[in-house]
Amino acid sequence: MIYTVLKIEEDLDYGCEERSEDQPVTVLVTLQSPAGEERTCRMPDQLLYDRDINEGDKVIFDENNLLRKPLGEDWTERLYSN
Repeated sequence: MIYTVLKIEEDLDYGCEERSEDQPVTVLVTLQSPAGEERTCRMPDQLLYDRDINEGDKVIFDENNLLRKPLGEDWTERLYSN
């Protein structure tokens, strides 16, 4: 299913303790399904930077249950054009 990223917020809830240094910084991502249903998921902040995911983007969950942008319709053309 393809979702739209509605909102990306800093995740400040680490429970009673501070975030440990080896724990990645996370964000809360609010997604909207094509049917208009909203859901929120926690993702590593660096992942969104690495995959250039921003508010308004279309995303899917990959095989590791992490967000990524879907391949465009012309992905095979772009793959073989180099």
